[in-house]
Amino acid sequence: MAEVDRISILVVEDEQDMREFLKDILLEHGYAVETVSNGRDALALMEGRRFQIVISDIKMPVMDGLSFLDRTRKGDGFSPFVILITAFGNIDDTVKLMDRGAYDYIIKPFKMEQILVAVKKAVRELEMRKRLQELEEMTVKRYSFHNLAGKSPAMIRIFTFIEKIVDSGGNVLIEGETGTGKEMIARAIHLCSQRKEKSFIPVNCASIPEGLLESELFGHVRGAFTDAKNDKKGLFLEADEGTLLLDEITEMPVTLQPKLLRALQDRQIKPVGSNKYIPFDVRIISATNRNLREEVRAGRFREDLYYRLNIFRIELPPLRQRREDIPVLVQEFLHRYEQKEKNIRISPEVMRFLMDYPWPGNIRELENVIERSVYLSEDGFVWIKDLPDEMLAAGSAEEGFRFTEEKSLDELQRQYIEHILERCGGNKKRAAEILGVNRKTIYRKLLEIRKE
Repeated sequence: MAEVDRISILVVEDEQDMREFLKDILLEHGYAVETVSNGRDALALMEGRRFQIVISDIKMPVMDGLSFLDRTRKGDGFSPFVILITAFGNIDDTVKLMDRGAYDYIIKPFKMEQILVAVKKAVRELEMRKRLQELEEMTVKRYSFHNLAGKSPAMIRIFTFIEKIVDSGGNVLIEGETGTGKEMIARAIHLCSQRKEKSFIPVNCASIPEGLLESELFGHVRGAFTDAKNDKKGLFLEADEGTLLLDEITEMPVTLQPKLLRALQDRQIKPVGSNKYIPFDVRIISATNRNLREEVRAGRFREDLYYRLNIFRIELPPLRQRREDIPVLVQEFLHRYEQKEKNIRISPEVMRFLMDYPWPGNIRELENVIERSVYLSEDGFVWIKDLPDEMLAAGSAEEGFRFTEEKSLDELQRQYIEHILERCGGNKKRAAEILGVNRKTIYRKLLEIRKE
């Protein structure tokens, strides 16, 4: 009964005898129970208490069970599982209750065993959700490395390689397509090293005009050029004893490359307009979305500088070549962007789509998609409709229902209905139109599924 002891149940019933009867039975089975006589008092009590399960009658004074149910579904935070006690006996009326957000229903007159079965079913689902969340958190932690995430063999090798080189002091060259996380790798190297308490300074060589890049890196003295009104310390000295990331290193002007080579060889820089050399202690990490060796062959990059930068080389594979990392990254980004008390989950169909999508923008694109989806999610799940239109247009065409094993006709029918509902983002009316049946058939099948 260890798990049951953690379950709190609120009974909402206007008839005192029935209220006390339900409380006594539930207490006997180890649940923590509170009771109130109407929906308004229930809402007031729930403001300061968290109940995982609520058992509520529908016909009550002050606020009836349906109004109470609607109010419990409006918040952005945790919503309890609501089990309604109803006098409705036909399928259409009871299905409407489910559609409004009820977890389950009990039809009067009922036996106490029916209440206990519904409660135990809710408890099992709560335990399953809790376990799933724990597993997801364990997965993210297990496959995380200083803000990096991945479980593919390629990423595990990179994590292992980083651990070996962090304190060597040697320059590092990181190559990979745009959006693969080169700067994240560079930061991880810095944070793992003995330099972690000092500065990590990234500079994009492509974003600084050619005439200013030398001054940015090495600094200048007053009067070195027209706008040099004061001495300026360059980024090499700003990052002293820390790490300097030279991003887009292939965009460094050819005229500046020999000066950088000289600085790396001598471990000292000369500010623009000065005759004085200043020593520095900086670890240099370079990054590029091109193949630097090919740039050397094409004559666009100095070979001697290439060997000076390429003491340790890390090649980041594109996301499409390490798809097993996608679920780990998705969970990482969900935790990063989920709103307070709003736990967002990815629907199975969306996860299949994400696994099949080619990801031209790599990890950066995936992060943007997850951040967007978290804010668009309306019911705690990310559905296909929450993904960007341009992504859906360019995505995998393999969205059809697949027969993966031999199953009974009833099981295949059930899975196909669930598949269509996922494609429709949970819209039962649209799903019924696609399936060529009326909505009552959809509701009836869903009830059969819930009772299994």
